[in-house]
Amino acid sequence: MSIKMKRFFARNPLHIWVFRLVLVVLALVYICPILFAIITSLKTEREFYSNIWALPQNIRLENYISAFKVGKIGEYFGNSVIIAIGSIIPIEICAVLLAYAIARLKLPKTELILIFCFAIQLLPTETIIIPLYITMSKLSILSVPYMPMILAYAGWSIPGTAIIMKNYFDTVPSELLEAARIDGAGEVTTLFRVMLPLMKGVLATCIVMNFTFVWGEMMWARTATIVTTKGIPLTVGLMNFKSDLGTQWPLLCAAICLVIIPLYLLFLFLQKYFVASLTAGGVKG
Repeated sequence: MSIKMKRFFARNPLHIWVFRLVLVVLALVYICPILFAIITSLKTEREFYSNIWALPQNIRLENYISAFKVGKIGEYFGNSVIIAIGSIIPIEICAVLLAYAIARLKLPKTELILIFCFAIQLLPTETIIIPLYITMSKLSILSVPYMPMILAYAGWSIPGTAIIMKNYFDTVPSELLEAARIDGAGEVTTLFRVMLPLMKGVLATCIVMNFTFVWGEMMWARTATIVTTKGIPLTVGLMNFKSDLGTQWPLLCAAICLVIIPLYLLFLFLQKYFVASLTAGGVKG
């Protein structure tokens, strides 16, 4: 919390309690559906329909096994992992190079490049899907497993990620880069040996942000897999899972839990860098 916010709450003690109450309500709004899915995933069909709010009488981990085998969640899970890794790697690499070039290489018309990046981010995804589908259909890309989603996710995410990284590069003191150049380091060496070790928090933030988007995106994933049964990710697989099994809610909730677990594991693994990047300027004021 910044010094200005501390002074504000010190002068208005009631405001901090209102602020805390709002945070608690928002936390409950996000946590309750997750807890409901976890509890339901451990029930039987009879227990669910007898009382959907009751705790399970006997914990049924078999629901997770059935979700993997009967609902093909294992196959969908593997497809989502391939798509996520195949998207995030080019996103991070291209965004770092683009951001460094805009921030430090003094390229001409950098303002136009930034405006173009902002325009892509502000453009609703729904307006892009039909032209994108037609283009990939003409190029015969839709029949290639994983490729339509990886290309689309990378194209959508690189501009916004580059803007975040560019803002970070702007905060790095010029003296640090000049010292590296005096020592004989070129731009590539400066980027990889000086800048990248300093931006772990920014990289972690972008990885979490992009992974969350790629892992949970459904509209384009559903559209891109209309003509194929290969490379279907988890979000689309859940819809097929629900239809095939006639809405068996315990199994469906077990599959949903398998979808959200990787997100929490990734955040727990990167939370130190993620939180550090968010609070980097919190003590300034």
